[in-house]
Amino acid sequence: MQQENIQHLAVIRLSALGDVCHAMAVVQSIIKRNPSIQVTWVTSPLEANLVRLLDGVRVVVYDKKSGFSGLLALRALLSDQTFDVLLHLQWSFRASVVSRMIKAKRRIGFALSHSREKQHWFVNEYAPEPKGEHVLDSFLSIASVLGVSEPTLPCELILPELDLGLPDHYVVINPSASKEDRNWTIEGYQAVIERLLAKGLRPVITGGPSVAEVAFAEQIVSSYADRVINLVGKTQLNVMLAVLKGASLVVSPDTGPAHMATLVGTPVLGLYAHSNPRRTGPYCDLDKVQSVYEELVVKEYQKPVAELPWSTRVHDPKAMQHIRIEQVLTVLDTLI
Repeated sequence: MQQENIQHLAVIRLSALGDVCHAMAVVQSIIKRNPSIQVTWVTSPLEANLVRLLDGVRVVVYDKKSGFSGLLALRALLSDQTFDVLLHLQWSFRASVVSRMIKAKRRIGFALSHSREKQHWFVNEYAPEPKGEHVLDSFLSIASVLGVSEPTLPCELILPELDLGLPDHYVVINPSASKEDRNWTIEGYQAVIERLLAKGLRPVITGGPSVAEVAFAEQIVSSYADRVINLVGKTQLNVMLAVLKGASLVVSPDTGPAHMATLVGTPVLGLYAHSNPRRTGPYCDLDKVQSVYEELVVKEYQKPVAELPWSTRVHDPKAMQHIRIEQVLTVLDTLI
């Protein structure tokens, strides 16, 4: 099949927010290169709220809670179409099963070096080796079958107008990661707030509605009264994207909003300890990341990063506490 004959494209990426952001940057590049292409993206309910912000993408929601009946419903919904190409952008076994509910002539998955959970059983073509270490680079390698070699960053998204009373200049602190052991310290975030206030910048705190995230944010801002704007749990994803887009800078650990900021072109000061920032860091701001991952990997595995598998993680529950406040403030000063 020649590339110019690809008219109907299916995309599988169910979760998580950060990886869906990476995939969005790649899919928008595909659309820009192939304006007549029709894209159908199967994703999860939460992540669908992000994907819908891309113009020209049909979003189909699959909820893992729906189980077998949900799979059958998905198959029935798409039964009248055979796609030219399916891009399988998630190596989880669940995503692979979902992919089998879709009829496609070509099913492109990761290179074997980046494949997991038997994804190679569910595809009929492998991507070439990625040109970089980042997760987004592995998505690009799959999309290379459509002639795409670069992501579209920032993305062109359909965002709402904000009516939150935000100042013209502000910095976002997104303190909570998806797992609590990936959060930095209360003292660290408070030191960042103090530095921002000293420079005349208004800190804005963002995050999701979970009890843990709300409580953590309240601990951080409790001493600052109305000097900090606390939006944790108060914004839908599209509104949060608009908040991130309007910021001068985002300070965040390894979590979805850090990659959402990259998606809309806002610089990110990333805080990393558990995962390799060269693989999962904010794609356009790897030079700004403050990371203790490398030293902790050597401590845990007695090997340097270069000798370990691509997705090796640090398991020390206190890993983030190794990030020193002084080093973060030094970088912060250079960015604001």
